[in-house]
Amino acid sequence: MQPAEGTHLLFLDGEGILFSEPAQKLFHLNTSAAFVWYLLEEGDGGRQIKEKLRTTFSLTPSAAGDLLEQTEGLFQSLGVLKGFEEPPRADETLSVPPPERHLYNDERFIAECRYRLLSSNIRMRFTHPEQLSHVEPILEHLRERTPSHVTVAIDLVTDTPGNTVIYRDSVAALTCSEAQRLAPLVKGLVWQTAVSTHEFFLDIHAGVVGDEQFAYLFPAAPGSGKTTLTAALTHHGFEFFSDEVALLHGNQFLVEPVPLAICIKDTGMAVLSRYYPQLTDLKLHLRGDGKRVRYMPPPLEALPPTDTLRPVGAIFFPHYSPHQPTKLEPLKSIEALESLLQECLIVDTRLNKEKVLGMLNWIETIPCYRLTVSDLGEACSLVGAISDKLEQPDLGQY
Repeated sequence: MQPAEGTHLLFLDGEGILFSEPAQKLFHLNTSAAFVWYLLEEGDGGRQIKEKLRTTFSLTPSAAGDLLEQTEGLFQSLGVLKGFEEPPRADETLSVPPPERHLYNDERFIAECRYRLLSSNIRMRFTHPEQLSHVEPILEHLRERTPSHVTVAIDLVTDTPGNTVIYRDSVAALTCSEAQRLAPLVKGLVWQTAVSTHEFFLDIHAGVVGDEQFAYLFPAAPGSGKTTLTAALTHHGFEFFSDEVALLHGNQFLVEPVPLAICIKDTGMAVLSRYYPQLTDLKLHLRGDGKRVRYMPPPLEALPPTDTLRPVGAIFFPHYSPHQPTKLEPLKSIEALESLLQECLIVDTRLNKEKVLGMLNWIETIPCYRLTVSDLGEACSLVGAISDKLEQPDLGQY
């Protein structure tokens, strides 16, 4: 057995993390597997490893041999041994014809709005009042008061009665035949466009709030209640960064706001309407997954300044459980990292040993918690108590 090129053993919470740079994969090793890999890196052969397994773990010679055989099989299946690496991907570069651009009469447009999200300056034009009535309310808080150079143009064009074609830079991107589906499609296109043209390190599916010193992450799968919790914390005085996405930057893992309108499903209406009575007056929209939702623009006073970058103060992994008490449970860094990477949507750079080591060192310094939520008010109090305890960051290092 020999380690494959570009494979490194790192440690978090005293546990082994194996990083394969060619495969761009991380593996959490148990104690015996980490021990075997360490010996492989030291140049030990099978006979030496077997003997050290026997003496270190108080095994019989037979059990030590079985363990070594199982571990070797594991490493082979992971592709981290020489001779068992994943084959390099074939060059799949295809000759793609340029997209067909559509020419339309500018006189058809009845309204034009300018929005800014991340580094995208968006010009959006409408050909029908109904389009404007569905889309503008969910993007109005992103309006550019002093329009700057347009980086992307989105046009909503009615081609036949009741049917809208959505163009991005004169190329047809989406079509919509129902007015209730238009806003979710446009919001998704704005989001996708802004993120795809912006530089960052990690895109995490998470709610994010801030307190003018730190940002607080709430990574979770859909249905966990993270949006409801994010909206409630915003009502309780926190800044609103996003209910969907945490963009982490650089080796300090600073967080940037992506303040799209808060997406509230029917299941969150009852509990949030006591904080936001205006919810019942908002339009109902129909998402592509069939869910009926309302989009609530965040309060303008809760929006952090443009181009804000904040260090992460704490990470909470929320889970809505109505029959359990609301409580916080500290998480080990290794558990937090695994949970965080489960919600990682994009790694916008190629990982190397230094970047992975930086990520491990970073997560080790961040307080992380499992947050069980049955009462929103109590959950907000628990998060607020953690926020109050944190020392002011040394802004000079950011």
